[in-house]
Amino acid sequence: MLTFLLFLFTVRALCQNTSNNQSDYQTPYTSVEPFAPYDPIRASVFRYRQQQSVNLGSWFVQEQWMVPSVFECAAEPKIAEVDIANGGCNPQAILEEHWDTFITQQDFSYLASIGINTVRLPIGYWSLGPNFAEDTPFANVSSVYQNAWTHVVRAINMAEVSNIAVIVDLHGAPGSQNGQPHSGISTGQAELFTSSTYQEQTLQVIQYLASELCFVPNVAGIQILNEPEDSPELTNFYTLATNVVRSACSLPDFPVYLHDAFDLSRFENYVSAKAPDFSVQDHHSYYVYTPQDDVEPADNHTTDVQTTVTAQLASADVTLPHNLIIGEWSCALTPDSMKNESDPQQARRKFCMAQYAAYTRDTPGNSFWSYKKEDCDPDWCFLNAVNNSLPSSFFPYGSGPITSAHSHLIELLEPEALILSTSKLVPRRDQISFISNEALSRYRHRSHAIAHRRQYSRDSISSPPSTISPEMKSYQDGYQEGFVTAQKFALYDGSKLGFVGQYLWTGSIGASVSSRRPGASSYLYRQGFVQGLRDAEEKISEIVGQP
Repeated sequence: MLTFLLFLFTVRALCQNTSNNQSDYQTPYTSVEPFAPYDPIRASVFRYRQQQSVNLGSWFVQEQWMVPSVFECAAEPKIAEVDIANGGCNPQAILEEHWDTFITQQDFSYLASIGINTVRLPIGYWSLGPNFAEDTPFANVSSVYQNAWTHVVRAINMAEVSNIAVIVDLHGAPGSQNGQPHSGISTGQAELFTSSTYQEQTLQVIQYLASELCFVPNVAGIQILNEPEDSPELTNFYTLATNVVRSACSLPDFPVYLHDAFDLSRFENYVSAKAPDFSVQDHHSYYVYTPQDDVEPADNHTTDVQTTVTAQLASADVTLPHNLIIGEWSCALTPDSMKNESDPQQARRKFCMAQYAAYTRDTPGNSFWSYKKEDCDPDWCFLNAVNNSLPSSFFPYGSGPITSAHSHLIELLEPEALILSTSKLVPRRDQISFISNEALSRYRHRSHAIAHRRQYSRDSISSPPSTISPEMKSYQDGYQEGFVTAQKFALYDGSKLGFVGQYLWTGSIGASVSSRRPGASSYLYRQGFVQGLRDAEEKISEIVGQP
């Protein structure tokens, strides 16, 4: 009996200590803020550009290994969000203080200052508020989340202030898509694909997200599920969920992100078959979770990235309209992988830089996991990896944002007269095209000015109609728009066009020749577009001084 009383005293003391620090906290954010007004040009830039991104993990979906202090008063087994909500010490106050302090406007300002232009924001269905927790493991603790959606909206708006786009990722779905603690539950049971009730609830969550976020200019898309188990039902569910998004959001090119359940080739075929729908395959790349990962030396992992992984990404690029991102990756290697390295720090840096180079070169986006954790190690914590295992900045053209002087010169660029010959029409595989920056206040004016000047230039460099074939005219039109598109992205915030193939299907940035675009089915137009994009990239690189 005495032992039991001592145990109760210890638990009460622990909760009291935590309560003194956290349980009296009252958030000042209880009303949902309005989103920024919708701007179609701004939204298109955010959704089609090359993504330099980080994950904001353990902000709205808690993981014990990342933020152990938040779990101090959690219920057993103290491994998932639901355990915090069922714990002591006023879990609502604990979570709201975490939401208010873990990541702030200063963090977004810092990310923008080093060239990060996108964040992936993991949320759970409980983050939408108590109504979405009915008939789920969060039902009895739903009141803990009465201000959760207010904080999600605030997070998106903080990113907006810093010109950062947000991919809203449904990390935890009703029933759990994978049984993992990072889906919010601690039972280990993945019930989403065996329960029609949970599937319907998840579709309701998706519908709400699509209707609320469709016209938010800095929302670059919605991710349907994070790391679902590779169920036979997954593609059918993705099709249903995509249809829900398309019904709830009237914008035909609002991006939908689909994790491939770690089956790269299966989902290459599925996503490519959805074209021209703006669906994006999300693949996660880690090297610490299998026995093979554990025994392979760090240098071999680096070589694998530079060879096998690069080849896989190149293969996907041929299959997809270049709609494959690496939505999670890290610098982490196992102790066994590092044990024979004479310089572990250098080995980690080589491995990490090889990944960064491959994912930046061969995909339209990659997102490091994760921005922040309490024990901020360079393996998993972006804040510590920057200028350690990763570069010091992530701008497309150099170590800082493009200046107004650069922007003026980019605005004045003219394409060289095209020499339309068979050598100019050699088939090329699409690759990412690189571009650069300017402020929104002058962007519209410059976009229209560029379009006007390009039309004059088009008339002056085109061959007489009697001397140019329809095929060569198609190539020339594509080249012209590719060059102009590069400039338009370049004049906005250091951006590059990332989703090249998708843009040819569905994209448009302001006034351009897109009204005459024959689409991605026109092979010569497509090749001309990519070549014009590349040529403009080279010219912009010369202006900025990058080789």
